[in-house]
Amino acid sequence: MRRAPIVITSTAAGLVLVLSFHTSRPSLQIKSATSGTVGGTSRGTSGHPTSSTSSTTEATGTDTTHTATGSDIQYRYGDIQLEVKASGSKITNISIVQDGSNDGLSYQINSEAVPILQSEALSAQSAQIDGVSGATYTSAAYVQSLQSALDKIGIQ
Repeated sequence: MRRAPIVITSTAAGLVLVLSFHTSRPSLQIKSATSGTVGGTSRGTSGHPTSSTSSTTEATGTDTTHTATGSDIQYRYGDIQLEVKASGSKITNISIVQDGSNDGLSYQINSEAVPILQSEALSAQSAQIDGVSGATYTSAAYVQSLQSALDKIGIQ
């Protein structure tokens, strides 16, 4: 009976310490799927994600290289935007233009899910890919941005 106040006080103190712990959110850095370059979060001067869509075409010999930036897709835990490079009708590279994860857990999920999604998209050569278990919202947003870029390039 005499231990109850000590146990309750210790539990309350421990709970306060756990709840007051703050983690920092690093920028998501993912190696580009083919070129080895690194992409990260793009932020405007206001600190909010910037939105841009672009498409470029370069003719080199017989193959035409296309680059398109997909739509900035907002989802429950942030936003994501992709850039797709294609040679002819073959997807050669997919990179992250923006990843605005809202918190540390979203960052951790995205850092594991996005490379899997990139690999699947390059293998499938389309946006018809399976989602990653535990990253349903990220997977759906990734597919939407990828499809947007592929539509601009003209790849189905």
